[in-house]
Amino acid sequence: MGLGSDSEPVPVTVLGQQTYLADSMQFALEYCLRIQEGVPGVCYINTSFRDEDPDAMHLNQFYHVECELIGTYHQGISVAEQYITKLVSVFLHNHDNLVERTAGTTKHLVAFLEHLRANGNKLPQITVEDALRMSIMDHTCWKYVVPSDHAKGRALTRVGEVRLVEYFGGAVWLTDMDHLSVPFYQAFTDESHTKARCADLLLTNGETLGLGERHKEAKDVHAALQKHEVASEKYSWYTAIREQKAIKTTGWGLGIERFLAWVLAHDDIRNLTLVPRMRGFSFAP
Repeated sequence: MGLGSDSEPVPVTVLGQQTYLADSMQFALEYCLRIQEGVPGVCYINTSFRDEDPDAMHLNQFYHVECELIGTYHQGISVAEQYITKLVSVFLHNHDNLVERTAGTTKHLVAFLEHLRANGNKLPQITVEDALRMSIMDHTCWKYVVPSDHAKGRALTRVGEVRLVEYFGGAVWLTDMDHLSVPFYQAFTDESHTKARCADLLLTNGETLGLGERHKEAKDVHAALQKHEVASEKYSWYTAIREQKAIKTTGWGLGIERFLAWVLAHDDIRNLTLVPRMRGFSFAP
């Protein structure tokens, strides 16, 4: 996907045809919203696959909740916050003993809900630019998108994300990333095309939910593909659906293992897998 994409697809051969395992169903969800009028949103829960080295925050195969809805970035954040709040409330109401036995406490879940209420039922937000100006941010907290070309922008490291979480009391939205630090499909914030209308929800271990508004017009997709150095013919269908039906959509994805690691106060999602599937290891079944 060019500059800004941090994942590679897993190649497979099915019935003699070479294809890839889905690393996300976002494109399919965007397509679904254009099939039938009056559908406010679509979602799914399933496995996603990434051809990358597994670590404490990354898996080759993980469970994914993804939602795509008709509406703006701000509406998407509202829906995502409501969803997370509902999950936390269910864990506290129905599974508090399990969480207590595993994590040793449920205080972090209670604190999350209190944090939300204290901010008018909204989580705090901070832009990447404002975050980078904070005194708590040293050289370990950020990196250049392209080390050899500083003009392409900066992105926060996991160290930086964790420091923001600590500063904001447990949860914060990191917003308005440099556009070349995220995939091409995220909408531009303005005509300068330098920032993306997207956000990451940071919890204790870092990014747990990623969200973004999509390009509405085909011309913006073309501009983004060019900016990210991606051949436009590979995504001709993606621009075509906007020529046929230009609608504003916003989507988000929640990594279930990352979320459960936060709920259970654990720092390595590799220990949250029921049937591990990780590069370099063989497991049964």
